[in-house]
Amino acid sequence: MKKYVSLVFAALLLSSCNDGEIIVTDFNFDDPQLNWCGDTQSQVLYKLNNTGVNEAIALRFELDTPNEQFFLKEEGQLEISLNETTNQVIYRVFDGEVQKSYFCNEIPPVSPKVTEEYRSTTGGEVVITSTLSNATDHDGDGVPSADEGIESGLDTDGDGIPDYQDVDDDGDNILTRVEREIEAENTVNTYGDSDNDGIPDYLDADDDNDGVPTRNEDWNLNLNPADDQNEEGLAHYLNPDITDSFTVEGVRENRISRSFRYLVTINNLTLVNQGGDGEQIRLQDYELGVITSPTENILIEPTDGEENEEEDNQ
Repeated sequence: MKKYVSLVFAALLLSSCNDGEIIVTDFNFDDPQLNWCGDTQSQVLYKLNNTGVNEAIALRFELDTPNEQFFLKEEGQLEISLNETTNQVIYRVFDGEVQKSYFCNEIPPVSPKVTEEYRSTTGGEVVITSTLSNATDHDGDGVPSADEGIESGLDTDGDGIPDYQDVDDDGDNILTRVEREIEAENTVNTYGDSDNDGIPDYLDADDDNDGVPTRNEDWNLNLNPADDQNEEGLAHYLNPDITDSFTVEGVRENRISRSFRYLVTINNLTLVNQGGDGEQIRLQDYELGVITSPTENILIEPTDGEENEEEDNQ
């Protein structure tokens, strides 16, 4: 059974016209955040207001393909045409406080009762615009994507993963977020440069300049040279007096977190009072609100230049 969808909203500023049409210039919803529920096909985006007026507004729509997610997994736009059956904007006013569970129940509760309802007509269009929530730091390593050469596709370690998506930019098996936080006497652009060679540690394949690549100073062969230290807590890979070298097979898993922010706007929206008086609410452009997708863990494996991504929903 498809989920029953309801929604309501109230106008802050109204002016009546001679033909009975109501022109709305604003709605009484201060919080832009939308709630979401859905099944294999029917989707509902909604928000409510129980301050002063018990009201809610919701967008109900159906996916073209069952089991498809409306959450776009890339930056772009999804356009949905409104009609009078499957894709509608509905607003309702109630005689009591509305709970969030109201909108996701297959059978609507008896209380609160609807005192006023408007529904959209055919002709309007919903536009869902998706943008990356972490667009300034795609891999979450603390180094801005702009500084990691996102425009040029910089790939410091040549593993086929560009630095802005690489959790280990120099391929030494020490995560970039760890190396950028190293406190060193010398720095390059505020990042530590332990051997003072002009290359920050997070881009330096030999951090202590002892001739042994950092990845080969992994004494316990656990793909993490940072935890091999002397009694004073100094990592061997930062100690130029220690030059033991080990053959290391494998690299750290390159997994990043990603989510998207969705802005939902409605163009040419016309809502008709269901009470039979013919009153209408018209809005040329209405910003319904925003919602953020669930976080996904994305595994990006080293390649010869062609990326391979696997996504796991969290």
